[in-house]
Amino acid sequence: MPAVRAIVRDMLEALGFRHFQEAEDGESAWRVLQETAEKEHLRPHLVISDWLMPGMDGLELVSNVRKLPALHELPFLMITSQSDREHWLRAEDAGVSGFVVKPFDPQQLREQLFRALSPQG
Repeated sequence: MPAVRAIVRDMLEALGFRHFQEAEDGESAWRVLQETAEKEHLRPHLVISDWLMPGMDGLELVSNVRKLPALHELPFLMITSQSDREHWLRAEDAGVSGFVVKPFDPQQLREQLFRALSPQG
């Protein structure tokens, strides 16, 4: 949703991140990721995705990302309102690097970002 993307973008800017590419839904994000996967200078350093999106949800998106060799290790944060263990296990099995649970604050986003981007992953 545009409002959630705006909140995340504002939080990321406050943390010092400057370069973003947004997508309206999972299918659009997947197209962008496929187009940039083999262009190292354009390749993203992180994906932040909502779990619930029209068309392709976040779980399917991360599953697709993990199949591309160039993006296999790409840090992938999932924003979700689901906090039960079963959902988290499904996402971890699909390759999610971390979770940000709605509603979230800048500190939670910051912690998950830096954990996902750290060399230990």
